[in-house]
Amino acid sequence: MGEFLQKDRILVTGASGQLGQSLRYILEHELTHQKSSAVLNSTPTHEQKTAFTAGHDYIFLDRDQLDLNFRESLSQDIDRLIEEHKPKAFVHAAAYTQVDAAESDEQAAFYVNETATALLAQACAKRNILFVYISSDFVFGGKSTHQKPFTPSDSVAPKGVYARSKAAGEKAVQGASGPHYIVRTSWLFSPFGHNFVKTMLRLAQERLSFISEPNLQTSDRIPPIISVVADQFGCPTSALDLARALILLIATKAPPYGIHHFSNTGPAHWAQLAGAIFEQRNLPITVKPISTEDFAAPAPRPHYSVLENTLDLKARHWKEALAEVLSILKTA
Repeated sequence: MGEFLQKDRILVTGASGQLGQSLRYILEHELTHQKSSAVLNSTPTHEQKTAFTAGHDYIFLDRDQLDLNFRESLSQDIDRLIEEHKPKAFVHAAAYTQVDAAESDEQAAFYVNETATALLAQACAKRNILFVYISSDFVFGGKSTHQKPFTPSDSVAPKGVYARSKAAGEKAVQGASGPHYIVRTSWLFSPFGHNFVKTMLRLAQERLSFISEPNLQTSDRIPPIISVVADQFGCPTSALDLARALILLIATKAPPYGIHHFSNTGPAHWAQLAGAIFEQRNLPITVKPISTEDFAAPAPRPHYSVLENTLDLKARHWKEALAEVLSILKTA
């Protein structure tokens, strides 16, 4: 099963992002109370549970602690931070993730996703610190909807600035030559931050509020329609499940170093995900499937970026993971 890191510090960038907040949530709401039946292998041993709760001290870094935007002192700041905390592992979850904005802000996207990543990976490699880099399904071009799921060994073909910057970040991690995991994931959603699930719920609320206005005739109050792209295929993934997988990965270091994929199971297109959101919430919304061309986003998106999960062969279906996220949002 691999060795456990006992009483070690784990640094995590991107504290305010989806994954950073999801990691914190799992650590605080599940593992500290031994409710770990949903972690990666579904039946963790007592030894694993003990390692989760007592063996690690996760330290979350936001921009105030480590700003990864351009500045001449970034390398020195990284060294100072690592020397202060002396971590055994470093989870790099921060990234420039504004896919469309990156098309007109290439320099900033590459600096955060490639240059800053390289500096972090090199600093960790120099000290033999495990470095975990979170990457994206966007590194695959994915033109055909008849492909098999992408494996970690498949060649990448990134399209667009964001995709190319994340692929460059992967190369930077590999080039640092330290102990590392590159974990590609796809279509993240969670109760936190900005994501597709929360956007759909907001749009639904806005549309339903509008049709309930007193000035509308009863005959005009038909279920609202929301147009959603239906020709891009991927695997919707709960950031909570990714967080569970990463916690176990770091605790055991069982998989070989290198590239791995994590996603929930069940390929889908965005319109199917939207439909499931409204169905599970019992919202009277009609989803209108549209094409990528109709949506006309500035940045190109993969038409097919389904990942073969190599971290959890028993990963649950995205609809089950969605139900958990919606439940948390409902009680928040």
